[in-house]
Amino acid sequence: MAGGPEKPNSIDRIQRLEKVELERLERRAKLDQLREAKIATARGEVDNRILAVDRFEHRANLPMTAVGIGWAVVFVMVLTGTARGSTNEALVAVLFVLWAIVVIEYVVRLVMTPDTARYVSSRKLEPAIVVVPFFQYWRFFGVEKVGLVVTEGVLRTRAILLHRGLFRVLLAAAGLLFLGSWLVLLAESNAKGSNIHNYGDALWWGIVTVTTVGYGDRFPITDMGRSVAVVLMLVGIGLIGVLTATVASFFVQEHTDANKEQLQASHAAIGDQLGVLTDRLANLEGLLGAPAGDATVGSAAPPSEGAAPVGDGMPRASPAATPSASGSDP
Repeated sequence: MAGGPEKPNSIDRIQRLEKVELERLERRAKLDQLREAKIATARGEVDNRILAVDRFEHRANLPMTAVGIGWAVVFVMVLTGTARGSTNEALVAVLFVLWAIVVIEYVVRLVMTPDTARYVSSRKLEPAIVVVPFFQYWRFFGVEKVGLVVTEGVLRTRAILLHRGLFRVLLAAAGLLFLGSWLVLLAESNAKGSNIHNYGDALWWGIVTVTTVGYGDRFPITDMGRSVAVVLMLVGIGLIGVLTATVASFFVQEHTDANKEQLQASHAAIGDQLGVLTDRLANLEGLLGAPAGDATVGSAAPPSEGAAPVGDGMPRASPAATPSASGSDP
């Protein structure tokens, strides 16, 4: 028979499949090597950029602190009107130049950092010291350290305000202050010889009265005004007492909670140790205990019938079981 093209046998097909699979594995290994090389290169670039940002910031801390202090000095001179005419205009220009330096330095650091979002989130006070350059002196102590201190202070203040309902007491006192100031203004605004003629004066007098300062530049002269003053004085005395007691209670409770946690931890540790000792004692009792039916040194045989134990633990014959010698005696 005229034969056509020979069909590949099973061995040839297996060899071809094996060759294809080896080529695929080689391509995959090369791709993995390229990927690892890219990752290593990128990681090295990120580390280098982070180090560059740290070096740049470390070198700029002192100069930027000086810029912030200089900005504050010029701002006070402009605000108080120390300089006049062209000198004042020059000082205003210096203010803007110093502020521009602060902004540019901050933008450069944002461009240099590899992860801008994380950098900004870890330095939440940075925008504040850019908007108000005077706070650049914080960089002398470290922006992140100052941020931690401020955050801790905010959290502590919030906890004190929420402790024992102090926030509600302060709101009530503030409401009474504004209301009392308004009532005093109504009573004193048209009174002859009065020195409280607007709400600003009344509010200032109310604050001075509630805080028990008694500055004396504003005071009521009408009966209604003096009655309101008595109420505000009592409110102020009570407010100071509540504020002092609440703050003291907060710190005492904080200390007590810390001690309670330590005591609970100590009790738990003691309980664990007692459990371990109990297990060890149970093991020792199991090792020292005798099996049932086995006579040991520690177990004495029960006394025989008619025998009475004596002090040494050995059985002795009882008088009833001993034969009487009276019949044998002459």
